[in-house]
Amino acid sequence: MKNTILTEKDSRLLEEMLLKYGKIVTTGELLEIFASHYSKAAAHNRIQLLSKLGWLKRIKRGLYLIIENLSSRYQTDLSLILISNALNENSYVSLAYALNFYQMFDQHSNTVVAITNKESKKYPLDNILFKFSKVKSSMFFGFSEKLVSGKIAKIADAEKALIDYLYLDKSFSGANLVAEKLSDHSRSLSIQKLQSYAIRTDLTLQRKLGFILDKLGLDHQKLARNVKNRGGFSKFTKESKLFNAKWRIYYDHRIIG
Repeated sequence: MKNTILTEKDSRLLEEMLLKYGKIVTTGELLEIFASHYSKAAAHNRIQLLSKLGWLKRIKRGLYLIIENLSSRYQTDLSLILISNALNENSYVSLAYALNFYQMFDQHSNTVVAITNKESKKYPLDNILFKFSKVKSSMFFGFSEKLVSGKIAKIADAEKALIDYLYLDKSFSGANLVAEKLSDHSRSLSIQKLQSYAIRTDLTLQRKLGFILDKLGLDHQKLARNVKNRGGFSKFTKESKLFNAKWRIYYDHRIIG
């Protein structure tokens, strides 16, 4: 059986890393600490060995996660939000994991979705998929820095997470999820901010959100004024058949109303 017990020196060095840099560290930061106690070559070898033994989890090239307890692994050892931010600094966590941060979503998901204005990319890590969805620059807004496990992370505002659902998820389930969260959490959400964010997006999304707010009996006047007298029509999905004249949008019985 492979010996995974840390030496006293390595345990001390990893503790020093945690105190100085936190749980997510770069190769350079590891070398900075280890090279103060080992030769440069030995420091490289030691880092590789600790990675092989499981005490250092490679997230991507040049980036590692320090594992404090081999039995827990990173899922319970560190917020996935921080890992997502570390994988792509030009991104913010949205959708389910953002809503979970605001205690608006309690279902477990194996996919962490983040919004980026750079390239779309996916990073599988054990049984978790970190997915970065590229949006146009005009959609890259509505997030702020939050304190997560003692670190700063970029997370969508709750209102923007709902907007991102409507923008990225074209299915009926996505629209129904937004309707459900609006119905359950209307008091904790800023409906004015939600409408202001939506107005910065395309006409179809404004119609979708306006329709949902209207059917839930929530304030929708700002969106109603903005879409009034706009030509054409929109659809929730390609299969939508029922038409709502006020919002000029096609929907069906799977959408509220």
